[in-house]
Amino acid sequence: MRPNRTRGPRRSLRAALMIAVVTAIATACGFDGADSLPVPGAQGTGNGSYEISAVIPTAAGLTNNSPVMLNDVTVGSVGDIDVDANWHAAVPIKLNPGVQVPRGSYVKVGMTSVLGSTHLAIVPPEKTTAGYLHAGDEIPLPACPEQKNIAQPSGQRVADINSAQQVPQCAFPTTEQVLSALSVVLNGGGLSQLGDITHELSQVLGGNAESIRALVPRLNTLISDLSSQSGDIIDAMDGLDRLSTTINQQKPTVEKALADGPAILAMLNDERDKFTGALSALSGLSKTVNDVLRANTDDIKTIVANLNPTLGALAAAGPALPGATRILFTFPFLEETIPQIVKGDYVNSDLVLDLTVDRLKQTILMTSGLVGPEGVTGQPAGAAKRGLDPFTSPLVPGGEKRPDSADPVPAGTQESTATGTSTAPRTSAPRTPVPANGGGR
Repeated sequence: MRPNRTRGPRRSLRAALMIAVVTAIATACGFDGADSLPVPGAQGTGNGSYEISAVIPTAAGLTNNSPVMLNDVTVGSVGDIDVDANWHAAVPIKLNPGVQVPRGSYVKVGMTSVLGSTHLAIVPPEKTTAGYLHAGDEIPLPACPEQKNIAQPSGQRVADINSAQQVPQCAFPTTEQVLSALSVVLNGGGLSQLGDITHELSQVLGGNAESIRALVPRLNTLISDLSSQSGDIIDAMDGLDRLSTTINQQKPTVEKALADGPAILAMLNDERDKFTGALSALSGLSKTVNDVLRANTDDIKTIVANLNPTLGALAAAGPALPGATRILFTFPFLEETIPQIVKGDYVNSDLVLDLTVDRLKQTILMTSGLVGPEGVTGQPAGAAKRGLDPFTSPLVPGGEKRPDSADPVPAGTQESTATGTSTAPRTSAPRTPVPANGGGR
């Protein structure tokens, strides 16, 4: 029997493997794949390189040793990715010597190729005013300003966009998301109907070349008119904006009015019969007014004709009215002459009061509307002043005086002053007695 010469080396190999496994377990070492191993000659690992860090919402498939790009140029690589206390991805960035990252920059995860490889893109600010980052500095969680209008997974969803088409914050769209969005355009976006639209447009344009040619100048005129009225259009839009602002400020009142609207409509519906009766009565009233106006048309025309001279005289006196009213509240002086007349708190004046009966009869007593100046002074007036009998004078033709009156009869009348007989025919029409001034009412 030959001795087994390979038993010793096999035992040695088994022992070495056992020692390696125990050592790995004891030292808690792990293996994260080939990407976790250092790559010789990788960007940001040479002499003079330095390291900064960045915080992003999600790594989005970013792996160790992924390239770091600044202005589409590879300037470093990604280190071991970790998670901070706020469950954000903390990404170490290894940069080549001489690379300057402006302060205020932020980072985004982008797609290097359509096969799914990723890179970390450093986006510098538009204006560099705060210097550059140094070794050990950190780029804080970015705001990603270009994604303000993109729906986020944690925010409000956009209609007709599924979760596969949602772009994570601070990340460029992936290949899957681009293809998914393209499928929406091709399938549900109406692109398949483009052929129908083209066919219908061809049907409309076919045989109508002259009409379309005439339409173009009209469209040009329309656009020119709209352009010339752009100021009015802008003013109208501003007015609508102010109106909407006012309505928005009165939102509680509008809401209360809308809330009370059904009750108001119900009340109006309940009073429908009364409204109908009121409208019917109004129709009858209008008919009555129409009949009254038709019956009094001549009188109204006469009144209007008589008002015309009065209004004309009032209009003619219109320019003089303001000057006449200047003395109304400052009688007997004009307002502008008071400072020259009244020098202090009092004024000296000489007044002449004419209180004789004749003067009063010509002035104040003439305005007595009840008895006139004769009644105020105790003198007979009207028919009594002419010596007529108030009981028989209405029966005498012309209201003439009695023959035995003490007053003389003028010559040429029917009665003779000597014999009481007629000496000459009547040469004038019967006289109508005229009341004395201010009396006989």
